[in-house]
Amino acid sequence: MTEPTQRGTIVRMGLLGAIAVPVLYFGAQIAAAPSYPGYSFARDSASSLGTSASAHPWIFNVGAILTGITALPAAIGLYLALRTSANRLVAWLNGLALVATGVMSVKAGLFPLPDPRHASWGFLTWFTIAMPVLLLIAVWPRREATGLRVYLGASIVLILLLFPVLSGILLFGELQPGTLQRLFALATFVPVGVVGYSLRREL
Repeated sequence: MTEPTQRGTIVRMGLLGAIAVPVLYFGAQIAAAPSYPGYSFARDSASSLGTSASAHPWIFNVGAILTGITALPAAIGLYLALRTSANRLVAWLNGLALVATGVMSVKAGLFPLPDPRHASWGFLTWFTIAMPVLLLIAVWPRREATGLRVYLGASIVLILLLFPVLSGILLFGELQPGTLQRLFALATFVPVGVVGYSLRREL
């Protein structure tokens, strides 16, 4: 296998991993919810699915670990793919942000609540928050990325609307913790998959 072909295979597999990240994230919750009596996606956090209150907490915890592990090769594929339109630093920061997100997911699965290590290294969350911004900067020069720009811009607006609520500065109507968490994931995890899909189509 020639070097360009090998590189192309790595990029394609990595971008496939990027597509899988949000699928695994939400899929693990859907699969685990029936094992938690009375679970509410609107009221309850995702992490509660991995606690002893669930009949089968391993479903969520394994799903979280797989989400994090998948994010690592996805970061490589994303970095290599974005290097065609973004400078090395921007592409590297995108990869780093996805690695940080992956580490947080692995930790969440390895140390279920109420283990204090579950939510430790909170500073890594800032990389997850920055993900759609970094993706937007990276894809902006691509002439065919008008739709992606609009989508990522909308994701950034959603984060800005949620941030005062998630940080406890403001109350936001009737939205419950589970709803807020999933809206946050919609604005941060899903863009990884959408950009991965778009870049893979271009290949």
